Amino acid sequence: MAVETGLLNATVTGIVTGSIIALGAIGLALVYDIAEVPNFAHGDMLTFGAYTALLVNKPGSVPVFELLSTGPRQVGTAGGAFLFLVSVVSVLGIVYNLGGRAALEGGWWGIDVPPAVGLGVHGLLALAVGGLVVAGVPSFLSALLFAVVVLGATVPLMESLVFRKFREKDVEVAMMLIASLAVAFILRFGIQTIFGGAIRFYEVDASVPFAGGSLDITLSKFFDFFLAGDGLILSIQETRGAESAKLLVLGYSWIELLAVVAVAAGVGYLAYKRREGTAAVVGPRLAAAFGGLGVVLLGGTLFGGGGSVPEAPLYATRVGASPLRVGVFLLALVMMGGLHYLLRATTLGKAMRATSDNRDLAMVRGINTRRVMMSVWIISGLFAAVAGVLLGFLFSNITINLGFYLLLPMFAGVILGGISVYGAIVGSYVVGLAMEIGIFAIPGLSATYRVPVAFVILLLVLLVKPEGITGGS
Repeated sequence: MAVETGLLNATVTGIVTGSIIALGAIGLALVYDIAEVPNFAHGDMLTFGAYTALLVNKPGSVPVFELLSTGPRQVGTAGGAFLFLVSVVSVLGIVYNLGGRAALEGGWWGIDVPPAVGLGVHGLLALAVGGLVVAGVPSFLSALLFAVVVLGATVPLMESLVFRKFREKDVEVAMMLIASLAVAFILRFGIQTIFGGAIRFYEVDASVPFAGGSLDITLSKFFDFFLAGDGLILSIQETRGAESAKLLVLGYSWIELLAVVAVAAGVGYLAYKRREGTAAVVGPRLAAAFGGLGVVLLGGTLFGGGGSVPEAPLYATRVGASPLRVGVFLLALVMMGGLHYLLRATTLGKAMRATSDNRDLAMVRGINTRRVMMSVWIISGLFAAVAGVLLGFLFSNITINLGFYLLLPMFAGVILGGISVYGAIVGSYVVGLAMEIGIFAIPGLSATYRVPVAFVILLLVLLVKPEGITGGS
């Protein structure tokens, strides 16, 4: 029987959309909250990351750099040396931005080490990253790594060359906004000057080794859910063109479902309670989430016996998903978890929170606010690079306005959440869900209305709670 997608599918799609928005909005919120810069150039930073990855993924398509390539996706000795040098310089540049030569000598580690040790460790790290990039050409992961280190080194230049100058003059936020718009146009048309205005595409090997075979990460799997009088039936199908192949059918009685859900809730609760006394550590929280999810999956595999699709179910719906979309969501979770650990369990994170609360008081207490500022911009660049490359991959094309189109949803997520990092994460998922569920819930609306629907939700929430969902905390 034919099964149509519904609210559940729109929700799953909205979570993936929200993950991409969140990766971009986190950097935007950090810069706005700590550096007090409403950075309208943030969208173009995503575009810069997407185009930078082309130097590794499709070097033959990049003007001028194509002279150093030996084919559309190969580089010669000179091209490899260029990528290696840029990668090494970028890694060292990230460290240098944290405090100059002293940082390269290990001054930012928080412990006393001989300068030679600091220089040696940073040098080995830079060489390792350069080697991974060159050895991985033209793989997508190497392209992503290259974009991350390049943006991590270059984005802080906005702070040191532009915004710090304005901040030292005590200009108003409106002036910062105008300055960021100027940087946005310079960056956007600089990218267009170098790469041209043509639409670009990544080339990715969609088949990856998995469980002794291969898995197509872009091929969608369809999960059909049927509610019947005796329980739930799950049918998993794979579609290739006009052909559909049924992979698995699982049946669950109501008692089995209740048992699995109860055990999952218990595992999640016990892991969550472990957070007491370790509030600064993200591990127990992740254990709560993934422990419960693991029980659901394990219980579903053990108790889900062979079933058959009912002829007349009480309710049926379809959810489409692919390993790529699941990977995007999991990568976003890992990065957000890492940032949470940084903010709550490290000296740098405490300094960032103190600077956000009161920069002058933080300086009086001996916090190196300049290093904090540069750290914020580095993190912003890292997240922008990942978001830009993933956005280009999911959209299957790279254009000069790629990041600009996501700028408004990112700002909506930040404002909706209350202009804080955690608020930006919550707000981004609300915006992503509103964009996808809104199109589903309102008949006759096309995908072009996704952003306006999100802004309607934004206005409604702010009318009720002007300080945002999290209240700016």
